[in-house]
Formats: sequence, structure tokens, C-alpha cells
Amino acid sequence: MIAAKAIETLVAVMTIAAGLFALYITVDLLRLRKSAKGPVYRGGVGQWSWVAHRITGVGVVAFLFAHIVDTFAVGFGPELYDETISLYKQWWFTPFEVLLVGAVLFHALNGLRIILFDFWPGLAQKQKQFAVAEVVLFMVGFIPAAVFMLRPAIEKSPFF
Repeated sequence: MIAAKAIETLVAVMTIAAGLFALYITVDLLRLRKSAKGPVYRGGVGQWSWVAHRITGVGVVAFLFAHIVDTFAVGFGPELYDETISLYKQWWFTPFEVLLVGAVLFHALNGLRIILFDFWPGLAQKQKQFAVAEVVLFMVGFIPAAVFMLRPAIEKSPFF
């Protein structure tokens, strides 16, 4: 169906656009260009946290927009919806879902860290300790989820 292909194309475009945005922000921050020398900003964990928060936020919003569009297809019948979401059932799409889980988890944990700093500004003096705690919590939550989610995709993959 043409509508299903249009929705799949939109989802693919949103995924690629979010990835390109993340790459652009990272390259610009690092100034990985011939004419520039060194990173733009060497502000430490605060700057990298800010960048990661923006990248994960854009990724989550891109997914939500695409998800709203593909869910909209249910209004045109179950056949169109089933064909549209068949993209998500492909083995190669699973890593993107894992990245989405990672983005949501990081964005949530970093948002909580920011909230703590907003309510208790004195805690910002311990930004590195909070960043380490955030990374540890992220790894504790993300690694088991990623392994659990990727196992079926690896089994379905023609490469393994």
C-alpha cells in the first residue's frame, strides 16, 4: 500500500534526521574540521551532559512524532496499520529501539540531575559526582535491557 510505504518512509527519514542532527552537534562541538583546532569547548561534564541531553531529546521527539504518524494509520484499517508497523518487526530495526530505550533512560536520569541542581543550586558544586552516579545508574538500567532486547534480533539476523 502506498500509505504504508509513505509512513515507513517518514519513520526512516525521522530516524536518519535525528542521527544526522546528533552527528552534526557532536562534530561541531569537537570541531572535527580541517580549519579548526581542538574542541570548541572544554567545559567538562556539564557541557557533554548538555549536548547528550539535547541529542537524546531530539531523538525521543523524532520517535514520538513518527509513532504518532504510524499509529494514525490504524484509523484507515488494521491492514494498513499492520503493514506500517511491520518495519518495527524487522531484525535490523531492533538496534534503533535499543538506542531509543537508552535515549529515554539517559534523558530521564539527566533531567532528574538537572532538577536537583535547580532546586538545590549548591549541589552543582558536586557535578562530577552526580555525573558518575548518573552513568552508573544508566549502565545498570541500560545494559540488561539492551542484552534482553538485542538477543532475538541477533538470532534472526542473517549474519549469525
